[in-house]
Amino acid sequence: MLCKVTKSYFANIILVCTLLVFFVTSTLLYVCQLLIRQQELSSRLSDYDVAITTLSGTLSARVTAFSDFFFPIFNNSDAYDALCELYRSPNGDISAEASETLLSTLHSLCSADHYCCGLLLLTRSGLLYQYDIRYGTLMPIKLTRTIFRFTPYKLQLLTDDQICNLSSALEKPAEHLYGLSGTIFRSGEDTVSNLGYLIVLYSADEFTSALNESGLTDTALFSIRNSAGELLYSSDGSPGGEPVTIVEKNRIPVMISGKKYYISTLIHPKYQYSVTYQFPESSLKTSYLQNILLLVGIGIALSCILLYSVVLRSANHRVNNIRQGMALVGHNNLSYRMPVPRSNDEFTSIIQSFNHMCDELQRNIENTYLFEISQRKAELYAMQTSINPHFLYNALEQIRVQILQGKNEDATQMLLLLSKMYRYQTKRDLFISIGEECAQAENLVNLYSYRFADCDYEFDVENSLRKYGIPKNILQPLIENCFVHGFSPSSTGNLILISICASRQGEDVRLLFTIENNGAALLPEKFTYLSEKLQQPVLTGTETNGFALSNVNSRLKLTFGESASLKLSPGRDGSGFLVSFQIPPLLPEQLTEKLQNAISPASGDE
Repeated sequence: MLCKVTKSYFANIILVCTLLVFFVTSTLLYVCQLLIRQQELSSRLSDYDVAITTLSGTLSARVTAFSDFFFPIFNNSDAYDALCELYRSPNGDISAEASETLLSTLHSLCSADHYCCGLLLLTRSGLLYQYDIRYGTLMPIKLTRTIFRFTPYKLQLLTDDQICNLSSALEKPAEHLYGLSGTIFRSGEDTVSNLGYLIVLYSADEFTSALNESGLTDTALFSIRNSAGELLYSSDGSPGGEPVTIVEKNRIPVMISGKKYYISTLIHPKYQYSVTYQFPESSLKTSYLQNILLLVGIGIALSCILLYSVVLRSANHRVNNIRQGMALVGHNNLSYRMPVPRSNDEFTSIIQSFNHMCDELQRNIENTYLFEISQRKAELYAMQTSINPHFLYNALEQIRVQILQGKNEDATQMLLLLSKMYRYQTKRDLFISIGEECAQAENLVNLYSYRFADCDYEFDVENSLRKYGIPKNILQPLIENCFVHGFSPSSTGNLILISICASRQGEDVRLLFTIENNGAALLPEKFTYLSEKLQQPVLTGTETNGFALSNVNSRLKLTFGESASLKLSPGRDGSGFLVSFQIPPLLPEQLTEKLQNAISPASGDE
């Protein structure tokens, strides 16, 4: 294609200039995009740096003010004595007055801080108490062996997991916690006695509130860890897990699980806890200026293409019209004719010759189509009127036997049934209702019942389906096949089941026909033979075995298409023979109209 449109000298010059402008402009726009993105990234990371500084300051203020938390206790001798009495008691028994004083003091401590949600009191003797501000109670709970080691006279940060590991009976006052631990001591004249530890429980919502004010929680993950790398807080609410190594990077992306992240860590110089943000590169959205540059680049590219197209349009317009016309005809649009231009040149001569060729082609195709439709209708009539002469011979012979045996009434009834069947055959209707077809099939079963005395049958047909159409003489050959090949006059318990029901396949509804008998079972190779037989045209076959099945199968496919082919299989219990097929629910008038519409267009055009 490129060789065809660049044969012109001016077209080649314009093509080179257009490509050069496009390449230079694209390069400049790409460099600008990178610079703008770097500026956006730098601005965003600066916002995150401010956010982790805020988080660090929040925790630092909490730790710095922790010593003031105990001031109400140490400043009140009664409260301090009650607390010491509890820590010294080997079993936690203290006086009622001391208990009341202690509860009042603990309540005032927790109420003074909105984020303080409880206390844990751990004695040197191994007793653990929980004070829950929600209930205002101090309850003893069983201390669980834990690997966390408390250091006397040193402030320590406890993670949510470390707090929960102190006792399995601990009732968490908030979904996510962290704790600050201090030492409770008793000073004498010359000595200082370590009585135990007091752990203040704080809700991690304090950090969440600080982050919500920044508006950055939806794009990055923030976390706070102690000096051992254990998680104190995570903005996504994830559990602590194993300690991790702190990564201190900012402008250099780090690969995590196949994705790029920008990570920065702020470590407090005094308390050695770290605050980190983890920002995915994919969260950096395209800015307004970047979108403008992208639109400018697209506009320039389209302008280059438009300029080149306009220059070549005058030379290729008429050739393209001819090519498009050929494409339309190639897609079976035989009624299309190319408009003939007013000019009298070579292109006009080509268009006139092409239109004349299309006229001749359409005329030949319509004649062939009409012939095929006529052949199809004749073939349908021929197969429909095909009657097995052996059935007539056997029926007349059975009537003669009934007369010789003096069963004149049975002979009369058989003649009546036979006359109904042959009167039915004289009708020229190609399509009848399912109800009429079932009535004719029942006449056939009743006629055979005089020869097969022990025979029963059942028609299971929904009344709402009897109005739909079917080609005439579809069920009779299948039922006759049951008597001829499935039963013998000496067999007992013969049964034929004819079922017609609606079957849904996705959004389409189909009518499922099933004809089953409990006669002799066929060998697998017989099923294979019959299945192959159904694939052959019935009118070209020379064998008589399997003619009835081939006849029905061919008529179904001629009327409804390949999807209506017969399906052969053993009976449901493994014996006998089962034939099934599916057709769309159409009325007899619709089937007749469908066949007429297939013939009328071709004959009308002719």
